[in-house]
Amino acid sequence: MKNLLIALLFFGSILSANAQFLNWGVKAGLNYNANGDLFLVYDDVISDPFSSDQELGYHFGLLAEIKLPLFLYIRPELLYTHTESSYAIEDGEAKLTMDRVDIPVLLGFRVFKIGRFFLGPSFQYIINTDLSSSENIANIKTVSYDDFNIAAQVGIGLNFGRFGADIRWEASLLDSQGLFHVDDIDSEDINVAVDTDSMQFLLSVYWKFEKAK
Repeated sequence: MKNLLIALLFFGSILSANAQFLNWGVKAGLNYNANGDLFLVYDDVISDPFSSDQELGYHFGLLAEIKLPLFLYIRPELLYTHTESSYAIEDGEAKLTMDRVDIPVLLGFRVFKIGRFFLGPSFQYIINTDLSSSENIANIKTVSYDDFNIAAQVGIGLNFGRFGADIRWEASLLDSQGLFHVDDIDSEDINVAVDTDSMQFLLSVYWKFEKAK
């Protein structure tokens, strides 16, 4: 939580320091996300990995565009992101859901006025990580999860006046993990470890307000 507050203050300081070159906006979109492998742990015996299937999530929040000389700009964003991924586990299915605050800080290039190309880091602050299951695998409790990650983003977009859309690819740069405990599967206690670092495609639309004076 402390790191998140520091990041929010940093985001605000960037915007206030560059107010005269700033465009504000709002954005929303969909994520097509997959996380890392899932492992079952029985008395320190680790199962073969179960791979993640991709699922749809969503994001929404604020963006800013700070103009630089020539055709360059910086785009900081403040987003709430919800991701999902699923796993086929033995006789059932488990679903991993994550909620986080993302702060991408992207360097962009304007191409022929309407085109956009951008890349940069995204700082991710995980609020919640849950693993749920079908009826065949019950009572999963969250033990712990990593609450911070950094991802790399690269994408392209189109901008028509105040309206725009972009598609981007994102991949985690740091390893992260969630640990869970499962009660009462054939009278056995089982631990579950999930690699929570993600890889996803994001499709977004946005609307920019009037340019700041």
